[in-house]
Amino acid sequence: MKPRVFLFDLGGVVCRFHRERRLELLGAACGLPAHRVEAELYASGLIRAWDRGQGSAEDVEAEIGRRLGFAGTSEELRRVWCGAFEPDPQVLAAVDLVRAHPTALFTDNDALLRAALPDGLPEVHARFDVLAFSSVLGATKPAEEAFAGALGMLGATAAEAFFVDDREANVRAARELGLTAVLFEGGAALRRTLEQLLTG
Repeated sequence: MKPRVFLFDLGGVVCRFHRERRLELLGAACGLPAHRVEAELYASGLIRAWDRGQGSAEDVEAEIGRRLGFAGTSEELRRVWCGAFEPDPQVLAAVDLVRAHPTALFTDNDALLRAALPDGLPEVHARFDVLAFSSVLGATKPAEEAFAGALGMLGATAAEAFFVDDREANVRAARELGLTAVLFEGGAALRRTLEQLLTG
């Protein structure tokens, strides 16, 4: 069966994710060293909690202000939050191949990034019909609940879905659930795979 819907991971597939860039940008905006930002947001477990939906975009903004002393506007913080993501032109072009079908950005990320995406990464946002963020789904990959939630947002069954991710555990889980899933090996390889699926 040819896939009817297409799900793409964000960090590591659609975009290159530069965690250190986020730490440096946010640190510079708050007058703090990057290692302090790392300790407050990542080592503390806050990012993991936010990725699981424990906090709205406004909650995340408020907590960053409280912990790090960020005093800029909401728009400035959202630009910084998106600044760690570098869209991959080859992958965006590959996504364009399947835009006649429903597409989803299926990612483990927080509500602030989801809210910031339209303005912060417009070339990414424009290519996806569904933003299946873990913060909305209440579960992160490779949990079955995350896949079920993403498929539900698309109104599709596992057998109807194609999925690409840069983590082997996520790809393996997807295959076990019945999705057609591939490990990301670059934009050119992804394009070839999609072309074969569409014409095969």
